Amino acid sequence: MEVNLGNVASRRAASCDDIPHQFFDTLRVRGIVWEGKRVAEIGSGTGAMTRKLHKRRAEVIGVEPSIELIKTAQNIESKLYLDIPYLSGTAESTNLPDQSYDITMVHRSWHLFDRPRAVVEMKRILKENGTFIVSDSHFLSHHEVVKDTIAFLEEYIDMFPPGSKAEGNQLNGFPVEWLVEWQETGFNLKDFYTFHYPVDFTIQSWCENVGSLSWLSHVADSEKETILQSIHTFLSGRYPALQEFTLQHQFTVCVMKN
Repeated sequence: MEVNLGNVASRRAASCDDIPHQFFDTLRVRGIVWEGKRVAEIGSGTGAMTRKLHKRRAEVIGVEPSIELIKTAQNIESKLYLDIPYLSGTAESTNLPDQSYDITMVHRSWHLFDRPRAVVEMKRILKENGTFIVSDSHFLSHHEVVKDTIAFLEEYIDMFPPGSKAEGNQLNGFPVEWLVEWQETGFNLKDFYTFHYPVDFTIQSWCENVGSLSWLSHVADSEKETILQSIHTFLSGRYPALQEFTLQHQFTVCVMKN
């Protein structure tokens, strides 16, 4: 039986909406205040982080190149009676004015950018002594469902194509070269830390999450749907009694000053 695993935009919205409150708690104790601050979230996707920043009374704008993802964000927000501005732009060319933002935020997408150009753009739009925050999160692969999913996918695709985040030496889940690039561009590293948090899944929601991962970003949508249906069939047969399971995730945060 074929299971509806959602389209690309809806999968992205569901998978990105797991930003834990601990993220904001850890920044608050480090002196990051959102209320009244002009904040640009770069690569805002379906607006999961943007909405959380808006809730904390930041004057936030989301910058996103995908019109489809912007429309998904706006559809979600219209149902919540929110009016958050979004701008079509990229990390390399945001279309934002010079030195206008107190904070720039990038979550889960720095690896997708032309990093040398993007870091220069972050410096351009930030005010003097502004704050640049790059964050990422990922599940830990200890659970048998994750191990079986990886083994299954490795039969189909190259899990880590050239240029992926998994390449090279890493520190707290970030490639070391990112830290070098930021510092060479003139950003002053203020804090760099991780914490862990749990996320609950069903087999279906796990397969939806897999569809949003960078593992499959280089796979055509039609082939991706076939792979996800196959994973769902495989895991449902392997774990017929599994109603829900919990995966520990690691959240990494790098805080810099302009």
